Amino acid sequence: MINIGPNIRRLRKLNNMNQVEFSSRIGISQGNLSEIEQGNCNPSFDTLVAIKKQFNCNIDDLIIIENDLFKSNNSSVLSEGELSMISNYRLLNGFDQKEIDEIIKIKISLNKEKSNLI
Repeated sequence: MINIGPNIRRLRKLNNMNQVEFSSRIGISQGNLSEIEQGNCNPSFDTLVAIKKQFNCNIDDLIIIENDLFKSNNSSVLSEGELSMISNYRLLNGFDQKEIDEIIKIKISLNKEKSNLI
């Protein structure tokens, strides 16, 4: 059995929600969510679809068996901090996202200039 509970727990925590809030958003009981997160059962297809719709996430990312996205020994993999930033970025409106994109581009440009001076 594929245990996707830890991935769902991680998604819930990235969204700063407790089990009651998260389970309410996806239409299941808190007890059922707890069982899923503990690995005692897997969510139904309907629950996975609800998670996808409510949290704008990819179902494939939830069901990766050895969730490579969260392994810290690979530099091409996202860290918890990076995932949190992505989650927060998705909460912004389009204008604010573009503003953040511009700030990042400026910061990268400044860092390149700084490294060229050294």
